[in-house]
Amino acid sequence: MKRLLLLLTMFIVLPAQADLAVAMKAIERGHYATAERAMRKAALKGDLRAQNNLGYLYENGLGITQDYTQALQWYSRAAEGGLADAQYNLATLYHYGRGVAQNHKAAFEWFSESAGAGFADAQYMMGESLRVGWGTEKDGVSALSWYLKAAKKAHASAQLMAGYIYLSGEGWRSEPQKAVVWAELARINGEPQAAALLSKAGKKMPGKDLPGALQLAQVCLLSGYRDCPE
Repeated sequence: MKRLLLLLTMFIVLPAQADLAVAMKAIERGHYATAERAMRKAALKGDLRAQNNLGYLYENGLGITQDYTQALQWYSRAAEGGLADAQYNLATLYHYGRGVAQNHKAAFEWFSESAGAGFADAQYMMGESLRVGWGTEKDGVSALSWYLKAAKKAHASAQLMAGYIYLSGEGWRSEPQKAVVWAELARINGEPQAAALLSKAGKKMPGKDLPGALQLAQVCLLSGYRDCPE
């Protein structure tokens, strides 16, 4: 899920507010060149959100020549200022080696900063990093913990991976019922691989218990992810 800050209707009162407002209205209209000029003014005045969004324009070549090095610089400014979205964006550049040498350790550190601030995409990537061992030791239990944090924010990919770990017992223990619950939630939220996982998990438990597991998924969903199996 990419990662342009959603400032289309809400603005925080800052010295660069007017420039940022102009930039976001231009983005709404698809006028990226205008957005870039206004965003740069706000970014140079120190607005973290503008710095992050300018990085996004550079990363994706919107209204400006694509330049990962410039994206890295602007994301870095906002990330070092404590903006969770920018910390995640910066981490992805390190993760994929865009504008900088690929560095999974640096990516993990920035994913950790963003995830600690509650950013769901970063929490998902913490799960991925810990499961695979990107920039850190493999740890299936910790991976599951991070997947669940994002899963409870309706992050479909994290729900899928929580279901996967519950089924595989990867660093945990195999619990097909919980795998069914999270696979069903991922399916509801549009994750294309969820149906296959749901079918596989369902075959690992008695058929008479499957309706109950699906009902638990509904309970979790209707509770706003407050009453979910862990």
